[in-house]
Amino acid sequence: MSIKKLEKRIIDKATEEAKLFLDNEKKKNLEELKKFKEIKNKEFSIRIEKLLSGIKNEAKKKIDSEERKLERSLLEEKRILLDTLFLQVEDKIFSIRIGLYLNLIKKLILRDAPIGESVLFVNKRDYKFINEKFIDDIDKELKKSKRSIKLSTKVIDIKGGCILKGSEIEVDDSISSLVEELREKEEIDVAKELFKESG
Repeated sequence: MSIKKLEKRIIDKATEEAKLFLDNEKKKNLEELKKFKEIKNKEFSIRIEKLLSGIKNEAKKKIDSEERKLERSLLEEKRILLDTLFLQVEDKIFSIRIGLYLNLIKKLILRDAPIGESVLFVNKRDYKFINEKFIDDIDKELKKSKRSIKLSTKVIDIKGGCILKGSEIEVDDSISSLVEELREKEEIDVAKELFKESG
């Protein structure tokens, strides 16, 4: 065999081996690159998931916080509305005719005067209207149940209604106290009626 042929054969074989080696290396590199990409994609997905989860949690916290603020604000608005409503009830009582108003005072005294003698206290405005005849009429009815009243010469600082002081007990029948009592009993029903949802 000639040297040229031998050289060519050696070069061809070396070329083929080199090509095979390069193909194998290329294949290995592509596989490693694929694995690397998969790992990085997985890591990236995990990071994105964590990031999105963090954003969602933060957004939920903010939404919850805003909802709580809104609920507090609505409750405050409802409270103001209820306060206004019950103040109007008080005002309505004060604006009724004096005859009806005195009749209310009489009913309160007859209902709540304690056993024995008690002293009736009223405000400055009402003191002008409550006379001896008014007290005598009530006292006659009270005596049937071992009770009696006399009007104090001192006026007290209440909007309206009266205070009854017995030897052992004091009864607060001021209008503010009566409306507050009414509020405690009726507020839930009033609120339900006032704020019921339409539809």
